[in-house]
Amino acid sequence: MVVERKDATPASKPVKLAKFVPFTELSMQKIADRIAVDRAREQDARSRGKPGQKTVCAGEGRRKEKPNTAFVAGKQFPEQFGIFPSELYGKPIEDLDDYYKNKYVSIFSV
Repeated sequence: MVVERKDATPASKPVKLAKFVPFTELSMQKIADRIAVDRAREQDARSRGKPGQKTVCAGEGRRKEKPNTAFVAGKQFPEQFGIFPSELYGKPIEDLDDYYKNKYVSIFSV
């Protein structure tokens, strides 16, 4: 999750501050809930159509979202998002990229 804030000077660009949230069982439940809502919305859109009629489901016709390239694996953490808190080193956090807010992703590093 990223929060934007403007500095006092009017000519300055907004500074993005990242909100680092530890990943918990509740985090996983929120993802599962968002996925269930998306699937129900798609099912509802399909069921409203008449037989033989092509229906447009939620998400169709919209521009495809893509992951934020600032968070590609192997890249250094972008300075514009602030300093990563040392107490969270080695601990899972909720994804900062909104692209993954309703997706299951498994990443393992050794």
